[in-house]
Amino acid sequence: MLSVYNSEKKLHVEALELRLLESIMDEQQHLERGLSMLKLLAALAPMLGLLGTVTGMIETFQVITQFGNAEPRVMAGGISMALVTTVLGLITAMPLLLAHNLLSSKAEAIRNILERQSVGLVAEQAEAQTMETKQAYAA
Repeated sequence: MLSVYNSEKKLHVEALELRLLESIMDEQQHLERGLSMLKLLAALAPMLGLLGTVTGMIETFQVITQFGNAEPRVMAGGISMALVTTVLGLITAMPLLLAHNLLSSKAEAIRNILERQSVGLVAEQAEAQTMETKQAYAA
């Protein structure tokens, strides 16, 4: 952003403001790279856990249909698969969701700092141009 400001310092205030905004948007794109994938993985992990749960329950019901419900050991494999996949899906999703939230907040904070600095630079440039105009009229 500072390099854009230094190279475009001679532009009119509105043009400078647009150039700085363009620079901030480019930086925001770099800051947010990968966040959508992180969010997608956080959303998919519980779904995969649910898929494992359903698969485990289907297996359990097939065992019940085949052997009856008298033998709990026969059913335990399917129930265990259902519970393990649910837990793994949730264990995977929680840190991903937390990481997404932290990184999104950090990117937003950096963007706000860049915007605040940009506004300050534009205000400084506007004041300088106003002073030049007043001096030109005074002379």
